[in-house]
Amino acid sequence: MEIRKGISSLAIYISACLCALWSFSMRAQTLSYSHAKDLPCAITPSDQQSIQSYSFTVFENALSKSGIDLRLADKATPSGSQIHFNVIRNEDNENYYYWITPLFAFKCGGDVRCTPNAGSQEITIAVSYIALAKAKSNAETAERLSELVSQYKHSKTFTLHAKSMLSELKLSFPATVLAFGTLSLVGELHTNTDNLWVIADVVPLFSEVGERGRIEGIAADLVSDILDEMALDQTILSAPWARIAKEAMTKSNVLVFSVIRTDERENVFHWVTPVSRNLHGLYGIDKPYFPFFEDVPKTYRVGTLLEDYRYQIAIEHGFKVKAYDSWQALADALINNEIDTIFGSQGAIDLGCNPKQFKCETITLSSKYDISTAYLALSKKDTCVLALEKLKLAAAGVKMSDKFNEQLSSWSDMVSEEYGIAHHTKNGVVHLWKPN
Repeated sequence: MEIRKGISSLAIYISACLCALWSFSMRAQTLSYSHAKDLPCAITPSDQQSIQSYSFTVFENALSKSGIDLRLADKATPSGSQIHFNVIRNEDNENYYYWITPLFAFKCGGDVRCTPNAGSQEITIAVSYIALAKAKSNAETAERLSELVSQYKHSKTFTLHAKSMLSELKLSFPATVLAFGTLSLVGELHTNTDNLWVIADVVPLFSEVGERGRIEGIAADLVSDILDEMALDQTILSAPWARIAKEAMTKSNVLVFSVIRTDERENVFHWVTPVSRNLHGLYGIDKPYFPFFEDVPKTYRVGTLLEDYRYQIAIEHGFKVKAYDSWQALADALINNEIDTIFGSQGAIDLGCNPKQFKCETITLSSKYDISTAYLALSKKDTCVLALEKLKLAAAGVKMSDKFNEQLSSWSDMVSEEYGIAHHTKNGVVHLWKPN
């Protein structure tokens, strides 16, 4: 159940940072917030105050069932750990923030910077967001916050609140409308999603070519449901990863899955929604568990796939490394004592080991390396940020739907019964390891 990880095979998340991210989201109970000073001067102080109050309430309501509280930031609160309301997205700060969700759209010019790729309407606009400083320590938090707000924007509570704010703003800005979960003070917002090019990387059980040439699997089901939600009839294509990467780096509106999120890809992709998570590490038979990857004896003979990113990582850590052409070959090598551990994931072990020939449950995790997340992603190059928002809202709606959750449950049962692959699901995402 391996999903390709690199445009460059050497790009990785550092395991210590990932572990910190993973634990941070579990223990975080309070977020500090502040209001950016980006609102246009043309908006009266009274309307600005209403906008600030609305922004806070939207976010507070979205977090109401998450166990996370909000408190106003003070002078001692580092800016990098704060949630910022109504930051206008522009070409200078594009890579400085995680853009949680858009709130308002204004006419830009003068004191207001324009937001690049913000729709096909005649008027150039500035879009304000809830934003969080981009840092590895904030990555998982930003992902979860974005999903919570997208889910909330599907609720009746949000619609009523937004319509009330819309009525108030219409007194000063008669053209105000609600579009893509965003209050636009300049009228209708337009973005073209009819020309999306949808491409899947072939991954067993997630997105594979069926008998009739149709892409099948749980990731394909998710994407098909999202396209249906948006009333789009695009065909899902498949291509080798090298071709997918090239197209995503050179063309707009390329929707691809499943793509592992890495540092080097931040400038290539918008991240729509997570599809799966995979725990990577060393797996052996009757080997002790090492809490830290660095503590594993360098005398271990480590097996990896040929041309796999983990081959280089194992070399850099000083292990004796042997490469094989399949997970089956790796499992056989481990069983035959040609290697001491396999550098892979639980899903890979389940794929490679034949339970009719060996007690596969005796192959256990010896040391965790990292956790990777595979996404439905949208190419960044010249792609409208409002198209991203349409996709994120559609994805949140699908993941909350009875239809997709029934598909996910049926798929999960099949994977357990027919393949014996350890996994669990959470918030519509497949986690490829046993639940704790």
